[in-house]
Order: sequence, then structure tokens, then C-alpha cells
Amino acid sequence: MNTVLSRANSLFAFSLSVMAALTFGCFITTAFKERSVPVSIAVSRVTLKNVEDFTGPRERSDLGFVTFDITADILNGKNGLPTF
Repeated sequence: MNTVLSRANSLFAFSLSVMAALTFGCFITTAFKERSVPVSIAVSRVTLKNVEDFTGPRERSDLGFVTFDITADILNGKNGLPTF
């Protein structure tokens, strides 16, 4: 006759096997999808300044600023998924 502990162990093992099969199924459905999206990058302003470096004795360092725009259609593209 099976005890309560033996039945609980069998139920846990079965549910663990079902969860593993579901996880593998989710992986297979998304593993081979094409995930490329058209992206455009435009640089609008690049500046370089020579500023005083306060970490060393009377040294100066270069400080660069780059302003750019990234445009990508990640939510409404042919392969996009709503993430929220």
C-alpha cells in the first residue's frame, strides 16, 4: 500500500516532468524565429572638450560628447511581439 509521502513524491515527479515538457515546447516554438529588425542610427553632433582632471595634479583630459538617434521598429515589425 502506498503512503502519503510516496504519493506526494509521485505527484511531484509527474508535475516536474510536465513542466519540463512545457518548457521545452516553449523553447522550440521560439528558438528558430527570425529576430532581425531594421535599425537606423544617425549621429547629429560630436563635440570634444579639453577639461581639467581633478583626480591628478594639474592634468587635463579630453571629454567627448556624442548625440545620436536610434530608430528601431521593435514592437510593430513583422516579428515584433508586444512585451507589455
